[in-house]
Amino acid sequence: MSWGVERRGDVVLVTMRSNPVNRMNPQFFDDLHRALDTVEAQHPSLPLVLTAEGSTFSAGLDFNDAFPRFARNDSAEVRAWFDRFRGTLLRVFTLPRRTVAAINGHAIAGGLILAVSCDYRIAAAGPARFAINEVPVGIPMPATYTEMVRYATGSWAAAEAILGGQAQGVEAALARGFLHQVVPPERLLDEALAQAGLISPDCFSAYAVSKQILLRPTLQRIEASQELDELAMRTVMSPDSVRAQQAAFARLKKKP
Repeated sequence: MSWGVERRGDVVLVTMRSNPVNRMNPQFFDDLHRALDTVEAQHPSLPLVLTAEGSTFSAGLDFNDAFPRFARNDSAEVRAWFDRFRGTLLRVFTLPRRTVAAINGHAIAGGLILAVSCDYRIAAAGPARFAINEVPVGIPMPATYTEMVRYATGSWAAAEAILGGQAQGVEAALARGFLHQVVPPERLLDEALAQAGLISPDCFSAYAVSKQILLRPTLQRIEASQELDELAMRTVMSPDSVRAQQAAFARLKKKP
């Protein structure tokens, strides 16, 4: 099912619909780029709200797609896959417009990194869980994503989330800077649209330049850390990492 792209007043609302929990795989990446291409062509100066449907914003990496790639130990294949993943998240992170994540439910691993790629994050109150759980399933955190999380939350919260990998509820995520605001579920979209609409189309250029200036140090660190991303790609294929991934996959399959 294609993603929703609709104008709501002076804001464009993008609704993710790649699969029931928006697991990240090549189809998800294609859908995201297609939606942003539409936004840029049809709504060039409007702020953007990114959301999903149901009880999950995004469950992150699609293990069915990624783990077999890692187990094949093909450096070229993994590099191409990572470049696509990295480019997709960086596109959101660097969009020259105000971006608001309306987080309707769980945001796990890459799904949480996608959320913090947005300038402002609002979550629905409730049982949603948030985690950057790559390390506990045998996936080293690449430098690119580390810097994106650090920009959004600060070094302390980033280190705690990445190295500990533990899930947290909405209040803990709010306290640690992963969220700016928590609202009742029925108010989520209205609040997100209002936050996005703080920047009118006439302020687009001023916002875009200011965002570029703010992001410059982080993007410079990302550019200077390519060898660390390469190290992460090698490590994800190491025997111990693959064993951890296989164990995590087995646990996931046992869940009802």
